[in-house]
Amino acid sequence: MQITLTVHLVLSIDLTEQYPLAAVAEVLTQQSIESALLETLIQSLNEHLVEAYCGDKHAHGNGTNRFQRSATSTRSAVTTAGEHQFTLDYVEDTATDDENPSHFRPIEDLVDFDGKKRYQQDISAHSVDLATTLSYRDAASHGDGFDKMPSPDTIQRRVEEYGDELTEFVADRLPGTAADTVVPDGTKCYSQDDDRDYHDVQVTLAEDTAENSRSLLDVSVNADWDETASSLEAIDAITDDARVVSDAENRLVTAFTDGTRKHQLDLSHVPRTLSYMLWDDGALSLDDRREVTSEVAGELFHLKNSVEKHRPEEERSAIRERIDRTEERIEKTAWQLEQLSSPKAAEYLRSGLPSIVTFAEDALDGFEVPWTSNPVERAMGEVAKRCKRDWMRWTEDGLEALLQLRLVKYANPDYYRQFFDNFLQRSTHNKIRCTVSVTVTGGEV
Repeated sequence: MQITLTVHLVLSIDLTEQYPLAAVAEVLTQQSIESALLETLIQSLNEHLVEAYCGDKHAHGNGTNRFQRSATSTRSAVTTAGEHQFTLDYVEDTATDDENPSHFRPIEDLVDFDGKKRYQQDISAHSVDLATTLSYRDAASHGDGFDKMPSPDTIQRRVEEYGDELTEFVADRLPGTAADTVVPDGTKCYSQDDDRDYHDVQVTLAEDTAENSRSLLDVSVNADWDETASSLEAIDAITDDARVVSDAENRLVTAFTDGTRKHQLDLSHVPRTLSYMLWDDGALSLDDRREVTSEVAGELFHLKNSVEKHRPEEERSAIRERIDRTEERIEKTAWQLEQLSSPKAAEYLRSGLPSIVTFAEDALDGFEVPWTSNPVERAMGEVAKRCKRDWMRWTEDGLEALLQLRLVKYANPDYYRQFFDNFLQRSTHNKIRCTVSVTVTGGEV
């Protein structure tokens, strides 16, 4: 079927004035041309399909046809083209039995109006995308120039709906991905549920150092790290000998390093944690605590710089020498702290030493393991920007759905785009051919 629409646009302008191009563009935009085109197109399709069933309107002999024109109703809808009112016709099938509906709208066999929803998929998807960075209220009021946006409550419902669907979309693509570097972390968000003040948020990323890329393996709310690790293992989303890069949270480390996986302690966390342990021990002055922390930080980053320098050239002996020297000095510092009545700080260094040098030991075998958990820290920054304002309170389901959208958009932008391409059925664009030509018919001064 081919439909031609004729647009009659008359523009009057005073040639003695000068107009900004932006002003002319705004005047054209205010005419809602796209909205008028869409309404006229649907109206034309409606009339054509009704005629195909019932024949020409008022034609002689139509009264004996099986299909008869029936009632006309108005269907309102909002799309990214604007707010619309469609006048659509019902057709009656006079041969149907009592068990089947006798009235239907032919246009609905061709055009999906998303059930009875007023806000169609395109404007809903746009509002949900805005809600990944803006509050629901701001998303509703900052519609990027659209005349009509869903209400904050409607946007929230769509976020929960689409977030759940996106979770399934990503989960279908996780089995067998076999990540060899896992970067998990957790944070808290305020709760509006009666049974808790805070929600525990757990985020697990996979990092590909060779490609300098990352992807989201899991985002959960109020889950258990053991369950998260077990579920990822069960679908082979992480390898049995993966490296786990994180802070020193015991539950997290234990969950992911059970078996043959090794832990790499984020080196940037060590000075901060050591400083706290020294303060908690209460034996050293502030200046002494700063000196100890500075010396340990210097050793760690000397090791990091040495690995970065020698690994590309496969200078393994130099790396081995630096590992041994770092271990010796950290062990000596731990012994000194023990003598200075700082047992917690001493034990922290001593017990954490194997995890401190994991990345360097792996470099001896030619593997690049991150020494920092910055990727998941940045993901936590995305969580904080959207979900951790003082006034924000969340239900468990609402928070998890929003975080799924926000973090897939951040860490798996290809998945995010594919999901909405599928959701909006953008593949149908290839089956719709549209050409536009504009001819100036004349003007008067």
